Amino acid sequence: MPRSTDRIVTTHAGSLPRPEEVVEVIWSAIEEERAPDQDELDKRLEGAVADIVRRQKEAGVDVVSDGELSKPGFSNYINDRFTGFAGRAEFQADDVAPFPNLAMRLFATPAMAHLVFSNCTGPVEVKDPDAVRRDVDRLKRALGDTPPGEAFMGAISPGQVAFNFPDQHYGSHEKYLAALGEALRHEYKAITDAGFNLQIDSPDLAMAAHCRSVGSSIQSWDTHLPMAIDALNASLDGIPPEQVRLHVCWGNYAGPHHKDVPLRDILGEVLKANAGTIYVEGANPRHAHEWEVFKEVSLPDDKDVILGVIDVKVNAVEHPRLVAQRLTRLAELIGKERVQAGTDCGFDTFIKFSQVDPDVVWLKLQALSEGAEMASKELWG
Repeated sequence: MPRSTDRIVTTHAGSLPRPEEVVEVIWSAIEEERAPDQDELDKRLEGAVADIVRRQKEAGVDVVSDGELSKPGFSNYINDRFTGFAGRAEFQADDVAPFPNLAMRLFATPAMAHLVFSNCTGPVEVKDPDAVRRDVDRLKRALGDTPPGEAFMGAISPGQVAFNFPDQHYGSHEKYLAALGEALRHEYKAITDAGFNLQIDSPDLAMAAHCRSVGSSIQSWDTHLPMAIDALNASLDGIPPEQVRLHVCWGNYAGPHHKDVPLRDILGEVLKANAGTIYVEGANPRHAHEWEVFKEVSLPDDKDVILGVIDVKVNAVEHPRLVAQRLTRLAELIGKERVQAGTDCGFDTFIKFSQVDPDVVWLKLQALSEGAEMASKELWG
């Protein structure tokens, strides 16, 4: 994205409420442990993606996505698109573990029962090279005359795959990351070659400090972090950094998050990514204060920030004035041209797993755009 010279641009983190006609096809396939009927899914996605793009524009979102409607989740979609994964891994979160009643309420649900993080049991290779191309072509049609540079598509990072899907094949965390990066490059290139902005989703960069999949090759979060960034940079080789935004978060679940690593402790490594824009949470009660880190950390001249100013874990709709305050105080630190407005995370991270009512999502996105407009008037006059 080129820097805006007259206003704060709005966007979001990718996933949006899936319409019921799309959920029906994907969910029935998940329950029956089979691939979805691709022809039927494509038919339903065609209108659904066009509609989701229209609704984003109506809500005032400048840089839109396909809502990740074709995927069962932002990370577990690799089960369908890549070889080498089988079985099931157990996931643990240190902040939720002391609270069994909360754990049951959050995770003992039909959606979580069918959310599978597998193990890597063989070579990771592209199994369905056309999947990302179908997504790209569908979003292009939905955009119509809108330039592809005003849209983005998400893809998982090598580090996030290693975080969620324990290695039982490569025997080395570094080799596993390298193989993942090589396979994922297919998606990265398809998205950027189409002219879209590429959002790399890499919650592992923050979450590995307090969460894990049992059996993961990650020995320590602080050793994983530089290795994950190196693997990502290798997979992005030749892709213009200005087309890449790196989304880092602490997990889109309604836990206490009192074990979250501070942004300050990871930001130095995160800024080494070959991404022109760093995208961090800034709205929820645990991380809303962390904009202050940019008082201490010098942001490289070639990097911008998308700040999450909308909490995706609560149904309360942020007042536009609060959104404006969050944006203007960061803009005064790093420069108004370097700030974009976003949501903390996606609204529908996994199918049937969301904290916010689908109808409220659109109120929140409207508040996002109204707040960004207020901030723009203050900053540019």
